[in-house]
Amino acid sequence: MQIKALAVLLFIAQIYLAFYGVEYFTKYWNPLVLFLVSLGIAVLFFAQRLRQTPATLQPLRALKPAIATLWVLGGMLSMLLGYEELRKLFVQYADPGRYSDVLPQLEAQYHRFAAGEMPYAPVDLGYNAPYPVYMPMHWLPIGISEMLVIDSRWSGYILLVLAAGVYGYQVGRQNYPAGARIAALLLPSLGLWGFILWGKLEVPVSFELVVAAYYLVLAAGLLGRSLFLITAGVSLCLLSRYTLVFWLPLLAYVLWREFPRTANFRLWGTVLASVLLLYVLPFYLRDPSILATGIKYHNDGAVAQWIGQGDPPVSWSMEKGVYFGINMKMFFPGDAVQQVFLARVLQAGLMLALLVFGLWAYRRWKDRLDGFSLCIVLLYAVLGCFYFFSPMTFQYYLLVLFALSAVVVGKVLMGEEKSA
Repeated sequence: MQIKALAVLLFIAQIYLAFYGVEYFTKYWNPLVLFLVSLGIAVLFFAQRLRQTPATLQPLRALKPAIATLWVLGGMLSMLLGYEELRKLFVQYADPGRYSDVLPQLEAQYHRFAAGEMPYAPVDLGYNAPYPVYMPMHWLPIGISEMLVIDSRWSGYILLVLAAGVYGYQVGRQNYPAGARIAALLLPSLGLWGFILWGKLEVPVSFELVVAAYYLVLAAGLLGRSLFLITAGVSLCLLSRYTLVFWLPLLAYVLWREFPRTANFRLWGTVLASVLLLYVLPFYLRDPSILATGIKYHNDGAVAQWIGQGDPPVSWSMEKGVYFGINMKMFFPGDAVQQVFLARVLQAGLMLALLVFGLWAYRRWKDRLDGFSLCIVLLYAVLGCFYFFSPMTFQYYLLVLFALSAVVVGKVLMGEEKSA
């Protein structure tokens, strides 16, 4: 019970520190405090699982249609409760292009695609002409809003509500007490409420709800051991923000050990086909430079952040205190270009270390920790490592981290596997 209560407290602290931690710990120390709190959630997960003797994987419940529907609706309702407050924020920030170039770029990409044009080319915003780095499944959902003739930002919310329903169904199938499952069901909505209450500008001027929805689908697939959802989740995540590439070898290894070979070939064949059909064939083959150009543009943006703007120069993304950029900037040698390179080397090295740890842990603790749970917590850890040690992390990125954190805490609330 103490571990469960502490996990919830750490999750709430994680959300709060992302918005107000700088007021207590300053922009220099808050990244460390936030990192330790986030790390603590993963540590509690392992502490709970590893203190048990050899265990069996919990069987999943077979839900009657009416009960399954209730779990799906419960998950969707947990997100829908934020609708009115989001609507007010969308009205308050009716022109997101005044604050960020994210949505103008995404909308331009979709409209070009709909008109049969190449989506990947500089977008003239009048004051700037950024090169859009966004993958197809990040901007294609704008088509939902186009069909419904509504604000494009609602597309992300619609997908997040649907993803919460998918997650709700998989939570309902878990073989744990109903109270623990209901608590786990509600947790992902807390991350959204954190942004509604404390980070009001972030959601209206970004499109991160879409990415959070995709990662929640993937986590739900792992929770329910559903090859269909895992396939869909991996494909959607790769084709939106491909941060999970360092985690994929762990998933591939676990699936290879847990499922028949034919199921594995089908899963990865589908993922490969989705990447080919939605990115490589329609866009990359038309202009093979788009990936390298996009990466260079993003890297140049990170360098510009490290140099700062104004007189004296200010690195605005570092002012929020949500990642180690300001600390790495202080301690790394060289100019901004060299420092950004070193930050990426450190980031990649840490994610590779997490991958090695995950592969070792799966073999070492297989009798006490099932591979799917390990994949969930390592996905959370890899994403967290990516954001904390990135040369450039914006506050709205953490919506994805909160979604995964909620799933990990939900696993803690539902308890250990039963002893064999």
